[in-house]
Amino acid sequence: MTGKRKKRHLTVVHPNCAGIDIGSREHWVAVEPDHEDPVRRFTSFEDDLEALAAWLSSLEVRVVAMEATGVYWIPLYELLAAKGFEVHLVNSRATRQVSGRKSDVLDCQWIRQLMSYGLLRGAFRPAQEICALRAVVRQRQGKVREQSRCVAHMQKALTQMNVQLHNVVSDLVGKTGLAILRAIVAGERDPHKLAKLRDGRLRAKEATVARSLYGNWRDEHLFALSQALAHYDFLTGQIAACDEQISRALAVLPSATETPAAPAAKLLPSRHRSRTQQNALRQALQRIMGVDLTAIPTIGVETALVLAAEVGADLSRFPNEAHFSSWLNVAPPTRITGGKPLRGPGPKILNRTGQALRQAASNARRSDSFIGASHRARLARMDSAPAIKATAHQLARIIYVMLTRGQPYVEQGIQAFEAQRRDRQLRALERNARRFGLALVEEAA
Repeated sequence: MTGKRKKRHLTVVHPNCAGIDIGSREHWVAVEPDHEDPVRRFTSFEDDLEALAAWLSSLEVRVVAMEATGVYWIPLYELLAAKGFEVHLVNSRATRQVSGRKSDVLDCQWIRQLMSYGLLRGAFRPAQEICALRAVVRQRQGKVREQSRCVAHMQKALTQMNVQLHNVVSDLVGKTGLAILRAIVAGERDPHKLAKLRDGRLRAKEATVARSLYGNWRDEHLFALSQALAHYDFLTGQIAACDEQISRALAVLPSATETPAAPAAKLLPSRHRSRTQQNALRQALQRIMGVDLTAIPTIGVETALVLAAEVGADLSRFPNEAHFSSWLNVAPPTRITGGKPLRGPGPKILNRTGQALRQAASNARRSDSFIGASHRARLARMDSAPAIKATAHQLARIIYVMLTRGQPYVEQGIQAFEAQRRDRQLRALERNARRFGLALVEEAA
């Protein structure tokens, strides 16, 4: 070789940026080493956060990178974003230090160095209005989970008293179950009087219900039952308050369409919302999203609400549907080395939108639609978990196209899926026939 090989260096993308190591009590901030005192410590008090922002402004820093540490980053992130900084919230896995060198000062300097070379990517965070809606939706989801634990506590107390009510009613907190539970807590012990509270739509006969209500009625178990029921009622009121707050948050969001189209499909049943509440929520979601996501089979108002709260209608941050599916953690794995996929599970990623799509995909087994037929075909050739993930990936691609192009969902039907599958099978047979020097001949009807 003639001549010397040129040395390659990393290109500085952000020449004047800052890196912040987030903590519960203090934050360490690093800027360019050329500045005087390039590393400073600030407490998490509000006045120190203001001083931090003023110091960065005095140094003409516009790009800031920080780790997503618990919830401690939220106040500083919101303050810097409100003051016009370009804030990048990065994953801690992308900023791991060299083994044996770990301190707050080194961490903030390492984050700044990686950010200056453009080696860090900021996490997706929707607009402030969507974040306000997201906080209330997550609060409601937590209350619903607490309520399900209350139901488990009530069933445990009944089982300890040998009251087999849960064996004759499908829903312990349905109309019949709640009426009987409230009567028991109020002091009624006669099984026949309790059985008369059954709803007429219950399949179990009154005599069967009365037979299941004989028990030992121990005081400690009755006390546990009364507390679980009181907690359940309290959470019901809190969930109703969350629904009102969600309605107010949806009302202030900008409209993507002024005249929502008529619903294209029936609503899926919901345990925690009436039919009227579901219709009102669907109209509000269609107004802010621009399309009716509930027209997609297996997508109910709860899933559509999660999509609106976690992502919003603006998907410009994602260049295409592959990026969107990868962010949702429903895309095919890319952990490959030596031309072979790596064994074992990948890194654990918690994405609430992806989980909602997985739940919707699991309901596609009984769906009489194109998506339902596709999911059943996947179940025939792979395990349940990969099939659910693949169907969730299919739903994510459909949602991306609907939101970015404003196109409504058009149901193709099972017949279209069967026609596509028949064409694929014919093409596969033709390829195999050509390999052996044969040709397919269509038999006369």
